[in-house]
Amino acid sequence: MSRFRTTKRITPIPAKPMGLALMVGLAISPNGSAQDAALPEFVPQGSNVKYITRTQLDSDVAIVKNVASREIQLQPLEKQATIPVVTALAATSTGAFLAAAGDDHAIRIIDAINGQVIKTVGGHTDWIQSLVFSNTEEQGEVPHLYSAGDDGLVLRWDQGKAYPTTIARMDFAIRSLSLSSQRQLLAIGGFGNLIVVCDLEQQNYKHVLKCDCSDQRCVRFSPDGSKLLCGGRDGAIAVWDSSTGERIAHYLAHQQRVFTASFSADGERITSVGNDRRLVQYDLGTQTLLPYSLELPAKLRSMSLINDRAVAIAGADNSIQLYDFRTGDVIADLREHTGSVAVMCPCGPSLASGAYDTTVRIWDLESIANMRANASRPVSFTPLDVDEELRIR
Repeated sequence: MSRFRTTKRITPIPAKPMGLALMVGLAISPNGSAQDAALPEFVPQGSNVKYITRTQLDSDVAIVKNVASREIQLQPLEKQATIPVVTALAATSTGAFLAAAGDDHAIRIIDAINGQVIKTVGGHTDWIQSLVFSNTEEQGEVPHLYSAGDDGLVLRWDQGKAYPTTIARMDFAIRSLSLSSQRQLLAIGGFGNLIVVCDLEQQNYKHVLKCDCSDQRCVRFSPDGSKLLCGGRDGAIAVWDSSTGERIAHYLAHQQRVFTASFSADGERITSVGNDRRLVQYDLGTQTLLPYSLELPAKLRSMSLINDRAVAIAGADNSIQLYDFRTGDVIADLREHTGSVAVMCPCGPSLASGAYDTTVRIWDLESIANMRANASRPVSFTPLDVDEELRIR
């Protein structure tokens, strides 16, 4: 049983005065540096792109449709009339707990089994854009949670403590966090041309990495924490060695803004989605794009790898598609959201999604696989088992 208790009213924790130009609570000791290099023109074109229209999604009988999800309806804060849109979502390693946040500056801790909000906390003063749990999880206990958003604050929420710890305070809005618990590294990116990597154990900077544009929408460690990527407005993705800060790849993946990117389980492939409506894969070993890229009907805002063969992608048309990399087939078209799907993450064996329709939804992947099997789909279809090796450790 969690020791968290339900609360109806939240009081934002006053921000500490900024003692350093970029960070509060950490000593500055940067050793990372940017590297100048030509940007390869790898944006996929023509025959290398598979185009899928909404008409095709609606008419293809091989695609599983009419899938029901479990809805978690959030409630407004006390004395507020509006329900928050969901722009940040995270699940614990076992899928027992979810954290959801958005435009009302509050974080709701949710029991993912029964869908009940068990605690609501507030320490931010603007939209919350990113949440990430640590991998340390005791039975029935909620692990450390890191949060960040447009107020430039990075906060850590600890079990049993009334107030958060201020980890960092940036002079730009933060859009993405990534945590490697194994290496005790926290990466921070947003509306600035720097990616800041904090060493949580030493309480200083590990690296300060310079980007070519000042609108970075995602940062992400590889599962073993050895690599770090970022992507943003210019459509480019940069990859660094997290130990040395050396840039090991830099390529133009999209024609418009990158919203989400992730590593494969072995850290050798990168999958990304963006405003150009495309899903793109890149091989770090060969420094080439993998055929074929996929273009869908709507701008793509979020993505969650299920395993190294299947991915969930979603965006501005309120729908989620499950896609098979190897066959190039859409497996399922999930359409219960009524607002843009801003964020997704694995939640135990299921998929969780959060949207501008103010809901969190849980999708049972096993049920979707069973629906496909019962409809006499080919027996060699892509498994929808969540690969734990994809989880950043």
